[in-house]
Amino acid sequence: MKVQSGGSVASPTLGRQRKRTRILEAAVRVFGERGYFGARMRDVAQAAGVADGTLYLYFASKEDLLTAILEEYAQAFVERARRDCQDLADPRMQLRRVLERHLLSLEQNRALAAVFQIELRHSRRFLRRIAKGQVAQYLLLLQELVARGIQEGIFRPTVDPRVAARAIFGAVDELVTAWVLAHRPASLAAQLEPLLEVLLYGLCTEQPAHAHGRRGEP
Repeated sequence: MKVQSGGSVASPTLGRQRKRTRILEAAVRVFGERGYFGARMRDVAQAAGVADGTLYLYFASKEDLLTAILEEYAQAFVERARRDCQDLADPRMQLRRVLERHLLSLEQNRALAAVFQIELRHSRRFLRRIAKGQVAQYLLLLQELVARGIQEGIFRPTVDPRVAARAIFGAVDELVTAWVLAHRPASLAAQLEPLLEVLLYGLCTEQPAHAHGRRGEP
């Protein structure tokens, strides 16, 4: 066990975790700059400041690295988003807080946004993993917020929470993708209010009688 300069004892487990985190952060930067297929494990090792052999002690392959980025960053986001919601009672404010975190967290880490929006989508296997993993948990959170809003009489009772959750996620996802691909991107967080305007109030000034298709028919 290593003794630090201040006299405290550094845990080997803590040291390994910090090195692992440093490697993941380096992988995000390298994948974001060079693309998943253009990046090499050696590039990641150099960016992390570790030997090639050390890198393989933590991750067996480049695919393992990409998988870890997906699972760990997404899991951390969902956990923080759920904690955010606990401090608010109104489903509209909860939704605002979750989407604000989504946009801000990626705007502050453009390389991570590029990995999520571009690199993870080159492989059908990764897309399946995304659909079944933490993105599924994110969709569940959105679905719960919509369902709560319906139960409290804030959102329309004819809204399907599952469809609404996917529509919300799809809208945010498209905004982030366009931002990543833009040569001179505007503020991503600044798009929150226009997005909420559409999500919470829709497009029509009033609901026509046939707004819900056959539901309005005799």
